This record gives sequence, C-alpha cells and structure tokens, in this order.
Amino acid sequence: MLNSILIIGSAGSVGHDMIYQIAAMNTPIKVIGADINHEKGKYEIEEALHVAHNLGNYPQLSYEPLNLFDIEATTEFLETNKPRVICNLASLGSWWVRRKLSPEDYAKVGPSGPWIPNHLTLAQKLMEAVQKSGIETSVVNGAYPDAVNVILTKLGYNPVCGGGNMDLGLSRVKRIIARTEKTPYNSVQVYGVGHHGAYYRARMGGPFYAKILLDGEDITDRWPNEKITKHYREAGYGVVTQLHDNLVDQMRTASSFLKHVLAIYYDTKEIHTCVTGVEGLPGGYPARLSHKGAEIVLPGISRDEAVRINREGALIDGIKEIRNDGTVVFCEENVEHMRKVLGYECTELHPEESYERAQELDKLLRKRTGEA
Repeated sequence: MLNSILIIGSAGSVGHDMIYQIAAMNTPIKVIGADINHEKGKYEIEEALHVAHNLGNYPQLSYEPLNLFDIEATTEFLETNKPRVICNLASLGSWWVRRKLSPEDYAKVGPSGPWIPNHLTLAQKLMEAVQKSGIETSVVNGAYPDAVNVILTKLGYNPVCGGGNMDLGLSRVKRIIARTEKTPYNSVQVYGVGHHGAYYRARMGGPFYAKILLDGEDITDRWPNEKITKHYREAGYGVVTQLHDNLVDQMRTASSFLKHVLAIYYDTKEIHTCVTGVEGLPGGYPARLSHKGAEIVLPGISRDEAVRINREGALIDGIKEIRNDGTVVFCEENVEHMRKVLGYECTELHPEESYERAQELDKLLRKRTGEA
C-alpha cells in the first residue's frame, strides 16, 4: 500500500498547480488534497483526475475537508490518514493580496516580513496538530518558510523545509548560464544560498552565494554575483508585474515545492539547489532531502557565512531579528512604512498574537484597497 502525500490548501493557487502537475506524472503516487473550501477542493481533484486519465496516468487522488483552526479535528485527521509527507500551502493572505495596492504603496509595504502573521497562523496550528498526533511525517511548509520555519523551530516544532523563493531565482540563473555558455541546461548545476528578500525584493541584487558547475567543472569564478544580477535583469526577470485580479499563475512555485515533496516521499537523497527553511535557519541552502528529512550540504562556503548571508537577506524583507522565543523584531523603516500606508503598528510580533495581527492586517488592507 502506498503512503500518502497530504496537500493542505489544495484548492488555492499553488495547490491547484501542484495537483495538476501530479496528474501529469506517470508514476505510482497517492495524494490527499485538503482545504477549507470544500466545493472547489472536490472540483479540483475531479478535474485533475480527468487530466490524468486523458494522459494515461492513474494516480490515487482524493479530497478531504480540513479546517486548521480546529486543532483537535486536524489531529484526528492526521491520526487516521497518517500521511508520509505533508505539504502546507495554507495562508490567511497570500503574497499576491498585497499587489492589489497601488504601485506606490506596494513599493513601501511589499517586503514580506511585516506580513508574517498571514503565514505563521495556520502553519503553527498545523504543527500543533502534527505534534499532538504523534505520527511519523515530514512537513514541507509553503507559507513563507524563510522566516516561518525559523519561528516554528524555535517554538519546538520541526518542519523539514519549504520551497520556492531563492530556488526560483537560481533556476533562472541556471538557464541564463546555459544560454550564455551555449551548453545544454542539464550540463549546468547550481548550488546556492540566499533569502527571499534577496531574490524577490532585491531581484537577485541582494546578498547571495552560488556555486556553479559546468559538466562537473567549477566555473563559479566566471560568474560573480554582479554578473549574475546583470544578466538576470537583462533577461527581464527583474521586472515587477503588478497584478490586478486573483488569477495567479504559480506553476514555477508549485514545481519547486513539489520536487522537494517528491524527494522526501520517494527517499531520493538528492542534493537540491536551494531549499528554504532547513534546520530552523533563515533563508535557503543546498540540502539533501530524504525520509530522514533535510541535511544542509554547503559547497565552498562555511555554515556561519551562509547564515550571515541569509540574515542580511532577511533585512531586505524587513526582519531585523527572530529571537529564541520566536518573537520577530521588524526593521524600523518597515514598521514606519506599514504605519503610514496602512495604519498598522507592530514593532515586534509575538507568535501567540499571530491570528489577531493577521485579522488586523486583512481589515486594514481591505480598507486601503477599497474592499472593506
């Protein structure tokens, strides 16, 4: 009997894309989609099965309702289903909701740090349920893992990793290098260190580290950070696209998370380019993924230096510090921007205040965008 993968938030944008990517796979797999939006959740699984069968694939896909606010019910759900891997994609306010602001406002309050309550609240409730259930599972957290996994680990929980973010930036870098070096994509391997802030906010203009191999030969010296950033932006990857509706294509993000989920599920022991939220550390690092979890594997850089790079990247996202008790201290500049644009006052976030703060953010954002 196959062990299962539980995808929480399967009716959301990333979950939707991930389910359909799984439908296109011709490999034995068992997936349970779960969401609080039952109508859409059931619909997406049925549609994904239709796609899979059209392609001659027959994955075991099913849907179950799940409300992470009900920790006892979630605990019972986990005890009953015993998923081998849990991918959490649930959030009270995905990254794109901020893009409904005017470009001027978004430029000021776009950094993800002050918006942590949207991502931490449900992830923390899930981890409480996982701990209570006592099941053996690996949690891949998709809710801003660069910071949320740090907080969760300090609170005594153990998410294995996340996905996306700097991994997405370095995937683009790999293509840039292959094109420039006039070599097949699979001849290039990149291993990197970097935070969401350096990738998304700074558009690869913040601190990061990349070791680059071409057919096994180290060519890192040919590609200093400044050159990578220049080519990245010249390729058009530095352009910020302003969204005006809820239709969000997250295929790239979904595929990043999915490859990490599958590496754990199938116990590949593969070393991945850049895995976020590993070992309770900020940002992302090259890491080996397996049934045992995630192990950071650093090529050509010390652990201390890698952590320093990611802490500097966190500053770009407005995060000054995450204390040992999980309290997040925000950068003064970002606190001031949130105050002026939204009327939101928060210099420090204590984990127990996360849900209350998320509700406040939602109310103020709706007011600012005229949706209140």
